[in-house]
Amino acid sequence: MTTASKISGKVPELDADLEAGLKRLKLAAMRRMAPELLLTARTQRWRPEELLRVLIEAEVAARDASNIANRRKAAGFPVTKTLDEFDLSASSIPKATFDYLASLEWVRGAENLALVGPPGTGKSHLLVALGAAAVEAGHRVRYFTAADLVEALYRGLADNSVGRLIDHTLRHDLIIIDEIGFAPLDDTAAQLLFRLVAAAYERRSLAISSH
Repeated sequence: MTTASKISGKVPELDADLEAGLKRLKLAAMRRMAPELLLTARTQRWRPEELLRVLIEAEVAARDASNIANRRKAAGFPVTKTLDEFDLSASSIPKATFDYLASLEWVRGAENLALVGPPGTGKSHLLVALGAAAVEAGHRVRYFTAADLVEALYRGLADNSVGRLIDHTLRHDLIIIDEIGFAPLDDTAAQLLFRLVAAAYERRSLAISSH
């Protein structure tokens, strides 16, 4: 570090070998924040352990945020909804039930949820919001409308990959199927849907909505 950088407080660049090592180890957040934190550590006389702790916490936080973003993208939510936005006063769901659903204990216990009611009562909002909360909590979630799921299962039936499709779907901790009954199902569609539901029974949580 030059004398000018010491006087001005300008953030110096990392030494090339440190930069290369952090890049090779894929410690992106640590590599990004290290120069400024090293300068802060020198000026405030941090203990080495304190600097190391801050760098590790920054890397962990960045990876957690990246993992959440990836799980959210993979979930396929059609919109962004949160539990805080859900108007419980306009719903027939008891507060104790809502609090239990928000706790996600039912997801951890591979229990199922069925929301039944007329259009406009917040079923889809609650399903997406619960899915988003599950993503934040570290769960793998997949959202489908019933129509999209049946279409995917039909394609799997046509190319003999329906078993693989069901197995892939069951890798998720929570499977959301929205708008069941919005469009009628023929016998084949009903059987395909039943096959998925039966395979998920007591293994994965299903959350469905229907009018």
